Amino acid sequence: MKQIFGLLFVLICLSACSGDKDFTGEIPVIDVVNSIGNYQKVYCSDLFSSMELIPLETREDCLIGMYGTIKYHDGLFFVRNPAGGGIVSGVLGGGISNLMVFDRSGKFLNSIGRKGQGPEEYIAIGDPFFNPDQSTLFVDDIRKVIEYDYEGNFIRSFGKLRVDSFPLQDYECVKNGVFIASTYYNGQNAFKYCLLDSNGIIIKTFPNYFFYNKENDYRSAMKHALAPIHVDNHLFLKDFINDTIYSISNLDFKPAFVFGFGQYTYPKDHTFNYSNPTLPGNAFFFTQRFGDLVGAPNYFFYRIRIPNNFSGPKSKPVYNSILGADAADDGSVHGVYDIAQHINILLDTEPFHFQKGFINDLNGGLSFIPKYYAGNGVVLDIWNVADMKEMLTEEYFASLKIKDPQAHQQLKELLKTLRDDDNPVVVVAKLK
Repeated sequence: MKQIFGLLFVLICLSACSGDKDFTGEIPVIDVVNSIGNYQKVYCSDLFSSMELIPLETREDCLIGMYGTIKYHDGLFFVRNPAGGGIVSGVLGGGISNLMVFDRSGKFLNSIGRKGQGPEEYIAIGDPFFNPDQSTLFVDDIRKVIEYDYEGNFIRSFGKLRVDSFPLQDYECVKNGVFIASTYYNGQNAFKYCLLDSNGIIIKTFPNYFFYNKENDYRSAMKHALAPIHVDNHLFLKDFINDTIYSISNLDFKPAFVFGFGQYTYPKDHTFNYSNPTLPGNAFFFTQRFGDLVGAPNYFFYRIRIPNNFSGPKSKPVYNSILGADAADDGSVHGVYDIAQHINILLDTEPFHFQKGFINDLNGGLSFIPKYYAGNGVVLDIWNVADMKEMLTEEYFASLKIKDPQAHQQLKELLKTLRDDDNPVVVVAKLK
């Protein structure tokens, strides 16, 4: 019986990786390929009941760059600042914390740790993840995982295990001192994900069902995984070159949802063909941007690159860090999947500034793009103040049918107090 179950599991996973748009198994399909081109305007009032704006305090010791990322836990905002500054002790940005804590009103409280090469310091970290058993957090550094309390005091660290010469990636707490992490794809991994004990020692692995032969040993973001996604008591996982969302339940690993990409699934041969290391133009794929896949109790929100032979909705040019200038981003599209109704929608842009996301008819602010699910039906976005000052004009407001006049007036009063170089504004939206 166990052998039969194992065979069925393998067949399910292989079907999930195939990109077959006719997949009819019990796993729900997020039908992207048949939604492409049918972009729909979706309004904030369709999904959210309220929206609160919280400007983060601006001080010299807590300045946040344009691409800061935001999480909320235990009544606190945790903001990771990707910008570094200066070189101290040979480390870029040495002595500067990348992680800052603000209270619920936006007041700056303290930094978490600091950049450096000491035992209590980090070189380069991702976004924090939280201890479900006590008020501490973890950060995933290059060679170690570090635990701090919310005041930034060092508690402990443990080394990251290496598999086939590469350290484990994307650590996340599961429960009761158990972590999950993923490996870098080398083409022949026996496993992609594993569970670890509180000291970072592997206690369980989950078989890998995707194999290929690489021509050369080179690294690519496509060999990694998206950050694990917490939705209340559920934990979801997704890697780049697989169209399946997996779930962890009772320390077991199973497919939960499948993105239906049809013939435009990420091509398997591209993963091992070093002669063409650029991203494929004929496939859907996720990137490593914060918030590219966000789960909520009734929805998945996502941003995805679309194949070159499809046209995306017209969009406002945004700053491109590679080009060093504003550039159109018509090659990506935002989507929302309604889990209960099994409905997938790719979002059109609003008609005035061509912003991506949910058109903001609640308070008349910028379009809302879910970046993080904070629990209890709360979803976060983070707005750049310069964008707010540029786009939130009376002409723009007149183009909207604003549903919450009181919230709109509060937005207009806030705009009078903001300066272009102020720290971002956190947007707290409540799902209906």
